[in-house]
Amino acid sequence: MQFKKAKNMLDWVRSDWIDRFVGDEQANIAMIVALSVLPVAAIAGFAIDFQLTTTQKNKMQLSLDSASIAGCRALQEGQTHEEVTQVVQKYFRSVNGLDGDAPACIDPEVSIGPNALTSDSGCTQQTTLGAVAGIEEIDYSIHSACTYGIGKLDVAFVFDVSGSMQGSRMQALKAAATESLDTLMPEGNSSAEAGDVRVAMVAYNDSLNAGDMFEAATGKPQNQTYSYYHYYYRRWFSIPYQTTCVYERIGDESFSDAAPNHSIDVENTGSNNSGDYITGANFWDRNECRDSEPLSLTNDKDVLKDYIDALDPEGGTAGHLGVAWGWYMISPEWNDHLESPANLYDEPDTAKALILMTDGDFNSEFNWQLGSSRSQAERLCDSIKDKNVTIYSVAFQAPSSGQAVLEYCSSDASTFFDPSNGQELTQAYQAIATSISDLRITE
Repeated sequence: MQFKKAKNMLDWVRSDWIDRFVGDEQANIAMIVALSVLPVAAIAGFAIDFQLTTTQKNKMQLSLDSASIAGCRALQEGQTHEEVTQVVQKYFRSVNGLDGDAPACIDPEVSIGPNALTSDSGCTQQTTLGAVAGIEEIDYSIHSACTYGIGKLDVAFVFDVSGSMQGSRMQALKAAATESLDTLMPEGNSSAEAGDVRVAMVAYNDSLNAGDMFEAATGKPQNQTYSYYHYYYRRWFSIPYQTTCVYERIGDESFSDAAPNHSIDVENTGSNNSGDYITGANFWDRNECRDSEPLSLTNDKDVLKDYIDALDPEGGTAGHLGVAWGWYMISPEWNDHLESPANLYDEPDTAKALILMTDGDFNSEFNWQLGSSRSQAERLCDSIKDKNVTIYSVAFQAPSSGQAVLEYCSSDASTFFDPSNGQELTQAYQAIATSISDLRITE
């Protein structure tokens, strides 16, 4: 009996002790959890704010780089140091004003040296969750420098003049391209006036007007004859016609810039070819191309602006033809056929750029055995980039398929633009003109 009472007493004590222990442990755990919430929340909040700050800093760095280039441009044009400083600061403020989430940044401090400029600014990013840990803002600094020199630049503008470009789109393109010429070739710029900065232009729709280059490119004369047999009259008839319209190049050099190699017999409607040739339009397709034939490299802005003003849209979109002929116009391989020879690829202090533009998909091809217009364009762009030619692409209100091919052709993400309206189109061409000039970011 005594043993049983003792055992019961021991069980009661043990149970009470366990209940108290469990209760104390739960209280301790709750206290530990409560004490851990704030540090964990603070760390998580700081991580989120740090990522946001990093993103905004990258944006501000790009803004300062653009402002520095604008300042270098003003410096190159002969503006005073005070005027250059105002250009940098005003540009930096205007760009950042477009972003509602932009941090507070002080006006850049500008230092100017011979043919060079540096800009420094400081920014403050307000935190969100980081305030839990008492961190209400994050400060950082940004720095940019640019320089300019006298280099040789060959640029080809490639314009889509298909039917969808009619009306307001063509008006916006003409305004944007014209304004960009003033940025590429500013008045009073010795480099541009000396011919070191030159621009060529090409327009395409279903086909392309090769103009005076037709015979050299196709191995055929412009004046040709279409012959057919009339079964009712039981005899042959011949109809003379003229064309300068061309389609794709066929043969082993379809996707290269090798010069056409022909022995042209102008008395023969056929071709006497000793190499790869470009397909000339036949009787049925003789009028498919527009009037604007390729314009060789020139620094005459009046001639270039007249070309832009004369653009007249109609027809489909054979974008790969524009890519190919834009390349030919800045290729030294074609110098024997160009009115203004292009600089050599390996010539010192020389750069080449191609600017592609469309508002639609590349959807028209003649020699379908070479692939679709899109696939041909992509293969051409691969070859062009292998020659260290920088490709800029502008997909103006283009569908996703059109954007995709231009994005593929672009040299990188920074050279692809998809403006949705006329103002953005102008900004895109301005950004391109600034980027491909001899101004460059050095730090």
